[in-house]
Amino acid sequence: MHICLFLHHDYKIKTTHDVDRFISAEIPNPKGDPEYYELVKEFMMHGPCGVFGPKSPCMIDNKCSKHFPKKYAESTTFDDNGFATYMRRNNGRCIKKNDVELDNRYVVPHNKYLLKKYKAHINIEWCNQFRSIKYLFKYMNKGSDRTLCKIFKITRDTESSIENLTLDEIKEFYDCRYLSNIIIFHVIF
Repeated sequence: MHICLFLHHDYKIKTTHDVDRFISAEIPNPKGDPEYYELVKEFMMHGPCGVFGPKSPCMIDNKCSKHFPKKYAESTTFDDNGFATYMRRNNGRCIKKNDVELDNRYVVPHNKYLLKKYKAHINIEWCNQFRSIKYLFKYMNKGSDRTLCKIFKITRDTESSIENLTLDEIKEFYDCRYLSNIIIFHVIF
């Protein structure tokens, strides 16, 4: 699911300090917040790819299509196109994944509150320029992503034999698309 949120003027993220309050691209201190560390380790590390994972799904023409590893950055900055370069300090923290040590350059930008609440991969990005917003709308509406699910009624009789159910796939088929526009979104972290 791709969601583009437009914040009320009073809650807009305007400075790099504001970005750092809501978005992180660093490995947390494992002793300071062990739960958060484990969630980043499980859900928010990209790779390994490149020379460590040449057959990774992100690899196209021997390069990571998601541009990992990112560059280290001592602080968050904004570029001329409205994209943020998130703080990724070279602080020595690493997470081992598939026998490869991954550092802050491989952390997918995320929100600590949402990661702890939903315990899932939730990539958070900040944008504030026309070109980046146009790109996001194009990306959200590209239309090629699909999901496949089965919908059926479970009764006490069928509960133990779900694997053996005979379904009429034609009768049960739904072709759906969900598109939502959120005008005002108020979140307190």
